[in-house]
Amino acid sequence: MHARTIASAVLLVVHASCASDSTEQAEAVSGPPTYYQDMLPLFAEHCLACHREGGIAPLRLDQYAEAKQFAGAIEQATRERRMPPWAITSDGQCGQFRDSLALSTDEIARIAEWVRAGAQDGTARELEASPPPPALAYDAELETPEFQPEAQGGELALHDEYRCFPLQLPAGPMQFITAYEVVPGTPELVHHVIVEIVNPADTADDGSGRTNAEVMRALDAASPEREGWPCFSGAGPGVKLEASPVVWAPGQGIVRYPAGSGVALLPGRVLVAQFHYNLAGPDSQGLSDQTKLRFALSSEVENVGFFALLDPLIESLDSDTPITLPAARASTTYSWQRTGAELGLDTQTTLQLQGIMPHMHELGRKYRLSHRARGEPAVCAADVQRWDFHWQRMYFLSESLPITLGSELSVSCEYDTSSVTTPVRPGWGTRNEMCSAIMYFTLPRAAFGL
Repeated sequence: MHARTIASAVLLVVHASCASDSTEQAEAVSGPPTYYQDMLPLFAEHCLACHREGGIAPLRLDQYAEAKQFAGAIEQATRERRMPPWAITSDGQCGQFRDSLALSTDEIARIAEWVRAGAQDGTARELEASPPPPALAYDAELETPEFQPEAQGGELALHDEYRCFPLQLPAGPMQFITAYEVVPGTPELVHHVIVEIVNPADTADDGSGRTNAEVMRALDAASPEREGWPCFSGAGPGVKLEASPVVWAPGQGIVRYPAGSGVALLPGRVLVAQFHYNLAGPDSQGLSDQTKLRFALSSEVENVGFFALLDPLIESLDSDTPITLPAARASTTYSWQRTGAELGLDTQTTLQLQGIMPHMHELGRKYRLSHRARGEPAVCAADVQRWDFHWQRMYFLSESLPITLGSELSVSCEYDTSSVTTPVRPGWGTRNEMCSAIMYFTLPRAAFGL
């Protein structure tokens, strides 16, 4: 994912309760836990949105026979906190996050106790309410062209292709994107998707005097036999950006912006979707993808939101001596800091940090974001103790964090490079590394003059 300062970015489940009588409740408390009395309500709250008929997970936990068959795997995955897929620490010691799927220590222990006791069924019953599969009430659905990626990233993305596709929402007055969903046609290919808002009439950033529209036409014409154009950064070299309303990586479900906010989409703008296709796997060759992107739109929001994508490790590629990670280390760390002043803030501006999406690649182990207000000690804002490359998402804070001119944001990324024999270069490829803070900020709508 590309890095960008905040200054440029500013441009622009159901918990089911089981009916039970007092005798059954006494049995559930005094005896070993059972599937129907103990596990099924727990699964309903944390798991059944995916692990059910029609869900995205292959294993069904709303059926006793299947849950018992995989009881050992369930115990191990929950004990190791690989499942539910909620990587960020949610015990209150490092930030509070809304809509947490994380299991408590007691819930994990209860699952282990159920398994040790033989994964008993208990008294069969139906859930009074089963969580429906997550669904987005969208106002527009766009689809990328059918595309077969080819690895062509060089040493910075040896097994990858970055490709941009223009997308057009129906013409109309100013709107705000308030929620989105990305549905890859071939999930094993799509490493990430970033959607950029572009004003075709703006003068491009390449110094040529051309408009964005002219630059994008030239980029597209350079490979007429294939859809779209190459783009390691943003919407392609030279294209001036307004905002990024969509940031998606594997594990990210439906994103609904918090705090009555939305990303502004002004009339005449186009969307450009940047796809990172991962071709490192042996079974990825010859596959094609066609992805759906769904948007919820509104004409009224209280706050205007925008993303800032920061990664000094990637930014070091612009220097004569890019930063590298040492090889053959079970643990090696890269850290960076940015002050409010370095982010482009002034004394009159207070941003509200609403969400954070940590991002590393396959060698990542741990991740930590800290915030220090001027004159105050640093506090932990986000912490990942078990990084999983295959489950990434945007985590929204229960309460926003004010970011001012005197604030300092610090990020620490820990890696395990014991599997490689040469220093690891930063880069956009799956086998390169990143240390990104993808943050969602809001400002009152009046501050934008919208």
